[in-house]
Order: sequence, then structure tokens, then C-alpha cells
Amino acid sequence: MGKIYQVVVHGLRGQKMMVDLCNTEEQFKSMTVKQLKEKLAQKLPETAGEEALRLIFTDKMLDGDDTLLSEYGIQHMSVLHMVMKVPGGLKA
Repeated sequence: MGKIYQVVVHGLRGQKMMVDLCNTEEQFKSMTVKQLKEKLAQKLPETAGEEALRLIFTDKMLDGDDTLLSEYGIQHMSVLHMVMKVPGGLKA
């Protein structure tokens, strides 16, 4: 059995989630931010939509959905932080 490529995501209430991404290094190198968000959304309650997820790695917000995880320097067992975009705030 091959290696399972994973990342660790620190959630909203301090919980840690292991997210299985793929089984091969080639798949891992082609994994996008959007694919990671989709996998993460499967582990969250249905009220938390994928579009509300914000992921942070080191000091960078993972912005472009089509951007490869490797472009951010994310590797097997990297630690990411998740925050949720919530509605509200002052409208001018």
C-alpha cells in the first residue's frame, strides 16, 4: 500500500483535522487549493460552505482556487489554519 499524502488543518475551535489528499506524489504536485477546500468541506458541517473557507499557510492566504498547493510550499503533513468568512460588517 502506498503513502497517503495528508495535511493538518487547525480548525475554528482549536481542533486538528487530518485531511487525506491523494496517494501519489504526482497527484500531490497537481493538487489545487480548490481541491483541498472540497476535501475539507466534506469534513465540516453542511452549514459551512466551501466558499466561506479561508486557508492560511505560514503567512499567506491561499487565494487562487486554481493555484497549486506546491506553489505555496505546502508539503506532506504541512499545517494550515482555517478561518471562516462570515457575513456582516459595516457597509458604506
